[in-house]
Amino acid sequence: MKKKIGIGIGAFLILFIIIGIITNYVDSGRVATGHEPKYCIKVVSNNGTKVTYWGLGYKVIRYIGVSPKEPYESNIGAKMGSWFMKYELPESNVIEIQYEGQTITITDKKDIGTIENILVNSKYNNEICKGINTHKITLNNDIYYIKEYCKEIQKGNKQAIISTEDLEAINNIISSKINNE
Repeated sequence: MKKKIGIGIGAFLILFIIIGIITNYVDSGRVATGHEPKYCIKVVSNNGTKVTYWGLGYKVIRYIGVSPKEPYESNIGAKMGSWFMKYELPESNVIEIQYEGQTITITDKKDIGTIENILVNSKYNNEICKGINTHKITLNNDIYYIKEYCKEIQKGNKQAIISTEDLEAINNIISSKINNE
């Protein structure tokens, strides 16, 4: 009787491991191509800026640039690893933005998180647009320039494309901050 129970438990564990390997393989391919993981449990953080997907032996963490209701493909900052993987964006207390001759200081945690997600998790390459800098953003002693005409973010000698929604989110934060002052 004990031998049958041991064989049953062993067979169940082997099946569990095989299913975990298969789902990990499928979901890693989906995440690599910019799609939402399929075989996971989705958990959204209380402020809506971080989503964690729990799979069999792995997890996917992503930070959202716009809102949790946006399609997975238009969000940024996905990392995949084991259940024990830690992935947190560095927290800033203040962001300074120079826009249209004004220096605007952002101190609201949600606004800082939104801007930080957009800037830090963008994919930068070596091509720089020749457009005019419209925003100068200082975050964690790093300086970012946004070029609205080209829809690009420049950091040092590299640039990244910024979506219309992300640009609107930054401009909405700036305009609400200006209106409140």
